[in-house]
Amino acid sequence: MTYKDILFHAFEGEAGQNVQAAAIGLAKKQGAQVTGISVVDNTPIPSYVVPYVPANLGDTYLEEARRVAKSLLKQVEEAGRQNDVKVEWRYVEGDIRGVINLHSRYTDIVVLGQGAGDDVPIGPALNLADDLILSSSKPILSIPWQGDHANFGDTVVVAWNSSAQSSRAVQDALPILTNAAKVHVLTVGEENPSHLPGAEITAHLVRHGVNAEAAHLVRTSEAVGETILNYVAETGSDMIVCGGWGHSRLLETVMGGVTRHLLRHMTVPVLMSH
Repeated sequence: MTYKDILFHAFEGEAGQNVQAAAIGLAKKQGAQVTGISVVDNTPIPSYVVPYVPANLGDTYLEEARRVAKSLLKQVEEAGRQNDVKVEWRYVEGDIRGVINLHSRYTDIVVLGQGAGDDVPIGPALNLADDLILSSSKPILSIPWQGDHANFGDTVVVAWNSSAQSSRAVQDALPILTNAAKVHVLTVGEENPSHLPGAEITAHLVRHGVNAEAAHLVRTSEAVGETILNYVAETGSDMIVCGGWGHSRLLETVMGGVTRHLLRHMTVPVLMSH
């Protein structure tokens, strides 16, 4: 089982380069085609703002966006040649969330940049993953905006809580998990459980040929998301797989939650499904 179609959001800057490198690297491992999509917001300037902006601002903006898209295309084509990966390119003017959501319908997985966090630059990727995890029918792979993540998936942490979202994420990640050297199925909960919470899903993964083992940590006063990230660091893992927005997004925003924490503080690529 492998991915055959990988879609990634193409944009400028260090974060954009990291997303491109991760998508190309994954495509090379999977023997997949990679499609870069550059989306430019062409929403008309509100009428009440028009008197205060230059008359040709909209045209200038689109001209610059098209120039950037051509530059990005050259970068993607060159990366594809260097890695022997087939590349397709799409340039669309429209609402970024609607456009990528639509194009995700005919791909296996969507690769995006980290969308929020204290050190994340404001730009086209802002909060994009937050929305698409809910609206897209495909797994969303978010790439930290800093660091080299061209090669990942060797040691993976599956953050498991027995939810439908967790189950879907594991299924969606199987093409990566089956190629991983080690998969840690991590649960966080009560002390000394009578039954290891991740035992069944670990056995399921083993039947798929995954080198998986279960681990359980006692929940403390720190956020569960932080516990997961600490475990990732301790085990030298380079990827996280988990369900996204298991609670309502509003509740996670107000009270805090694993999805929100990981999207904002990720240190390794995170695959989420809802």
